Amino acid sequence: MSGQAFVDFLENLKERRAWTPARAALRRSLAFSPGAYPPAMPYVEPFLSSLGDGKEWLREAHYLVAALYALKDGEHREGRTLARALWETVRERDSASVERRFLALLDADRDQIAFRLRQVVGLAEGGLDFARLLDDLRYWFDPQRRVQARWAREFYGAKETEEVTA
Repeated sequence: MSGQAFVDFLENLKERRAWTPARAALRRSLAFSPGAYPPAMPYVEPFLSSLGDGKEWLREAHYLVAALYALKDGEHREGRTLARALWETVRERDSASVERRFLALLDADRDQIAFRLRQVVGLAEGGLDFARLLDDLRYWFDPQRRVQARWAREFYGAKETEEVTA
């Protein structure tokens, strides 16, 4: 399943009257390990029913993205990656702490990733491409760290592009 299918599922949820309680439960779930907050389960498990067993990280990633989507009040913006959004935040705020948090995120292990993602997503202004975020999280723990390398290129490449044009 693609990240876009899950975002479509969340968008459908957002369009119904159930969004207000769903948003509250999903946002509250950020205080727990992904997938461990029972009030959030009715809003994510229907999508995950076809996932099957043995895919614990993939399940957690769906819960995490759903919670972050709710944190940003469902502001999905296709093509705007988290790395790009963070670079734009650094540029607007002239803040080195955002870059430090971004680097900490790139180094996050399974115990840290939910906390660090929540921090940086909360700092990013505007919408994000949540479908891409979910697709990237699927491969976060790949030994080659391809996702982290691409995020670094997107973040620092934006910096280089701006410095060249200045």
